[in-house]
Amino acid sequence: MKLINRIREFFWPLLEKDTIKSPENLDPEEIKIHSDQLERTLNLSINCYENENERKKTIEGKSSLFIGTISIITSVIIGVTTVLVKSDEFKNSILLLALLLFILTLYMARTIWFSVKALERKSYNTLTIDDLLINEQKDQYYKKLIAEISNKMRKNSLIINTKVDYMTMAQEYFKRSIIIVVIYAFTILILLTLKLGIEFSNFINGWIGIINTISITGWNLILIYSLIITSLIISLTALLRKKK
Repeated sequence: MKLINRIREFFWPLLEKDTIKSPENLDPEEIKIHSDQLERTLNLSINCYENENERKKTIEGKSSLFIGTISIITSVIIGVTTVLVKSDEFKNSILLLALLLFILTLYMARTIWFSVKALERKSYNTLTIDDLLINEQKDQYYKKLIAEISNKMRKNSLIINTKVDYMTMAQEYFKRSIIIVVIYAFTILILLTLKLGIEFSNFINGWIGIINTISITGWNLILIYSLIITSLIISLTALLRKKK
């Protein structure tokens, strides 16, 4: 069963479902910090809140990039396939190209689906000016504000983590799409080569013959060894500098 799941996961990964628990709200009275550290803690809380917002923007930016890239790839692949079908070339291989195109379409559709899911609007808690207008004493003001920021950030983290899951799935299907594109391009190359009647054995033997005609003199060896020693010295120098 595990082997079957691994094979299925390799060709068709699925998003594992997990129970999402609602975060517990932080009460201001639970904050046990010395008065001298409250202001610093507030600044750190704001930094964490801003980092979460940046994480959200990064995920949504990657999703938009995936959608744009896949749109271009799909247009090129479909255009090439249309030309091949209309030209009546590779009659015995059109089925193979159509199959690859079908698999590629499935992977790209899944990539776009998860990218769109990552871009979906969700209930996001933002820090507004009203949250800052708290009529309390200095220490209690800091504690209430820290608790408010923490509660908003905990709720937002669930939404952002969901977006990360969708982004991860989009990346997995995008990687599989790239593999299919490479196979597709390689298949067309082989078909073109066969169409032109190029004999691979003669082609390879010709290149081997050219390589055999190359003569290496003593000066060539000195030059090669000098380049190797120089590259080793540069690599060791870079490693030593990195350690420092």
